[in-house]
Amino acid sequence: MSNYIKQLRFNQVEILDNDGAKRLDLTNQLVGADYFEDILSPCVTMTLDIVSSAPIFHGFPIRGGEKVIMDIDTASGNFLLEDEYAMYVNKVTGYTSDGSKEQFKLHLVSREGMTNETARCQKKYGKVPINQHVIDILRNDLRTTKFDETNIERTSNSYSFIGNQKKPFHILTWLCPKGIPTTGNSGTRGQEGKGVAGYLFYENRDGFNFRSIDRLVSETTSSGSTNVLASYSYSSATEYNNPDADFNIINYYLEHNVDLQKALRVGMYANKTYFYDLYSNTLSLYSYYLKNEIRGKLGSEDELTIPFGFEESPSRVLFRTSDRGTLDPNDSAEDSGRDNVDMAKSFSRYNLLFTQSLNMVVPCNVNLRAGGIIEAIFPAVSGSNPRLDEQQSGRYLIKELRHHFEGNQMVTALKLIRDSYGLTN
Repeated sequence: MSNYIKQLRFNQVEILDNDGAKRLDLTNQLVGADYFEDILSPCVTMTLDIVSSAPIFHGFPIRGGEKVIMDIDTASGNFLLEDEYAMYVNKVTGYTSDGSKEQFKLHLVSREGMTNETARCQKKYGKVPINQHVIDILRNDLRTTKFDETNIERTSNSYSFIGNQKKPFHILTWLCPKGIPTTGNSGTRGQEGKGVAGYLFYENRDGFNFRSIDRLVSETTSSGSTNVLASYSYSSATEYNNPDADFNIINYYLEHNVDLQKALRVGMYANKTYFYDLYSNTLSLYSYYLKNEIRGKLGSEDELTIPFGFEESPSRVLFRTSDRGTLDPNDSAEDSGRDNVDMAKSFSRYNLLFTQSLNMVVPCNVNLRAGGIIEAIFPAVSGSNPRLDEQQSGRYLIKELRHHFEGNQMVTALKLIRDSYGLTN
């Protein structure tokens, strides 16, 4: 059996009361644990399965908000959650007791997940690059240092707005489709715009991230990209019991593929957008064609292959007001770095990224991160002559991951997404 599946040691699993004065060791009561990340979730979560012959739930007691610190050794590395990365009890479910033992599930969330419920963005945020707003909100509203500024990707455009008493996570995700990355902005003003808008805000074990879809994808186009975290391969042979099978795919299935009707319904390939400019009292029409805008993709396909010329036929008509920011009479597209046509692009890029969704289970690897890239190699259907499936194989973006910690059952479940087919050279 792969060492990544069987090797596990709980060095420390402790729960501290809200005052920090009382602590309890849960190491011997912990049956299993699951850790979750998702690029569409602003914070990480975790669950612990507890079985104890001593009263913990009422004896400690556990009432919510308690701090949990963890130190777990696995074959792929150390999994450590302490200090500012510690988790906190959100709720308890499934409590049962037969008089000799009690069992329940602890649901944990990062501290910022709780702070978000009491914090509010109240001030007017001036016209500065959007990434500066993200850093400001993380530091001053969520009061966290769990981020590296290199993971808060710079935007080419500035934006002003009023917080309107919204929660920090609401504002941070609301800003994502407004940001335009600094990379790949080779377009011009007007019909072509300046770039493909679209960012993702999420938390993983490295802290908080504000990354553009273009950057996440384009970093994988060069051979040997450092952003590729691992390479996995699948074989129909029973290599599950092979000690050297640490990077074998245990099982996988394609959750969904191209949904052409849905793509046409949302106007992913081509759309027309009417913009009413409140500043100039004018109406503008922009025609958007996805095939002319996408520069970097996860797969090797150079073009979008759509039947019947649908990629040239606008399938959705939208009407929107121009979004130039708030309370800045001198604001203009030239000042903000954001044109009307840029606003029409972001939803197409988001939809394209989620074109393919693949679920996969591999031996537990705590070095994987949501938002990272892995390479998956699959065999082609070729009878007795095994060969590589060059269409299904390739690089995928990790949308979600779950690390399952349990003796001899250590696995990582992944939900992978990508926007095109084929191996990337």
